[in-house]
Amino acid sequence: MNRYNSLNSYLKNQYGCKVYKLSLSSGLSCPNRDGSLSDMGCIFCSNGGSGEFATSCNYSITEQIEMAKERVSTKIKNGKYIAYFQSFTNTYGNIDYLEKIFTEAINHPDIVCLSIGTRHDCLPDDVIDLLNRLNKIKPVWIELGLQTINETTARYIRRGYPLAVFEDAVARLSAVDIPVVVHVIVGLPGENANDNL
Repeated sequence: MNRYNSLNSYLKNQYGCKVYKLSLSSGLSCPNRDGSLSDMGCIFCSNGGSGEFATSCNYSITEQIEMAKERVSTKIKNGKYIAYFQSFTNTYGNIDYLEKIFTEAINHPDIVCLSIGTRHDCLPDDVIDLLNRLNKIKPVWIELGLQTINETTARYIRRGYPLAVFEDAVARLSAVDIPVVVHVIVGLPGENANDNL
């Protein structure tokens, strides 16, 4: 028996079946790569924007979902799926384009939830409004790469924003009842157990 509620258990209780994340590509970039903030990116982010399992953005969102379902077909039978926009910064684009791709994903009959990976500094008011509207169709989660609360480490990993930006984004998302998944890297150089706690 686990001493914590795993995501797998939570999703099975919520939906009554196995739920699997499908990595999709928005085709968007990141302000920490395109020169807006930097052109170097965060030190932990790969060339694929940490989304190596995503299908090519050359396909429509519906095509990407179907291809991703096929890729995981040996792992899941009669289950449901989360449309996961993972690579790069998936709210860093024109609002009309964001509405088009997120709406296409959330309206797919096998999708039970929309999960969007993004940066805290790429959530302007019009994007929050869009997420709020989508959250009334099916659940929407925002995945934020905090990585660390240590400002010295944040500069070292080239994160590109102070902790206050993260706190503001979480408060604004919470105000419209959008759950936030926080990514933390344990064991960053120079950090110790106290930093992790």
